[in-house]
Amino acid sequence: MERLGEHLYVETKYDWANVSAAVTDEGVVLIDSPVRPSDSKDWQDTVKGLSPKGIRYLIATDYHGDHTTGSSFIEGVGEDVDFVAPQFAYDEISKGDNAFSKEIFVETLRDLGHTEEAEAITRAVVPHPRFCFEDSMVLHLPPLTFEIRRMGGHSPATSAIYVPEEDVLFSSDVVSHQGGGMRDANLGEWIRALEWIESLPVKTIVPGHGDICGKDVVTRQKERMISIKGMMEEALKKGLSKDETIEDESFQKFFRADTSRGEYWLQQRKETFRVGLERVYDEVKAETG
Repeated sequence: MERLGEHLYVETKYDWANVSAAVTDEGVVLIDSPVRPSDSKDWQDTVKGLSPKGIRYLIATDYHGDHTTGSSFIEGVGEDVDFVAPQFAYDEISKGDNAFSKEIFVETLRDLGHTEEAEAITRAVVPHPRFCFEDSMVLHLPPLTFEIRRMGGHSPATSAIYVPEEDVLFSSDVVSHQGGGMRDANLGEWIRALEWIESLPVKTIVPGHGDICGKDVVTRQKERMISIKGMMEEALKKGLSKDETIEDESFQKFFRADTSRGEYWLQQRKETFRVGLERVYDEVKAETG
């Protein structure tokens, strides 16, 4: 666990999304939760000692499984721990276990031989958030303020949390070293979200995945998004169909996947990338008429 400031901590070593903790007068606030039960136990054992009042809040920053699945294993959620999330997350959880792609993580763990954890995740019920927001929410938990803002872009639910007292932004998957998955994306919205982050007086950014970063990563990611949109615009000007465009090998330079997670994960990433390109094609076509 790395200390970000007087009251903020982050852990980037677990599988999938980064998780963070903030210490307030009311207790510990968790930002996202580990997917794997073993990681969740390790994380909770670590952060419980940060405050005699224990864990009091859990904030999920998206409806995707790497941000919601682990809420099943946070002790006290729905009782002593208040679960906060975008309304989109509540709606997705209400559709059933796999609406938010829980299966991807279960099957990846099985593929890697972690059968017991895969079964534990399958059996676990993902709780509904108690408090939800449409566009924004502010939590005043002295000595910190949590300015939560739904940014969209990566998914309709993706939200960032700014803590002004410590000049730290928890960006969720709005910011990604690898560029971010586009399965549920709107690139125009995503570019505007990145521009908003560039305008903030912040130096420390906790992305959805990977190492803590600064605005240089934000700028590189924005340029990547602009390039993808620009290539789609050129394809449409040439009169290429959606299938012809998606098959264009020049888009492959934007594909990223962690091959250490096995063949199932790699194939899921390839499919997600393809679906994402289809979404961008539709988005650009709608904008250009």
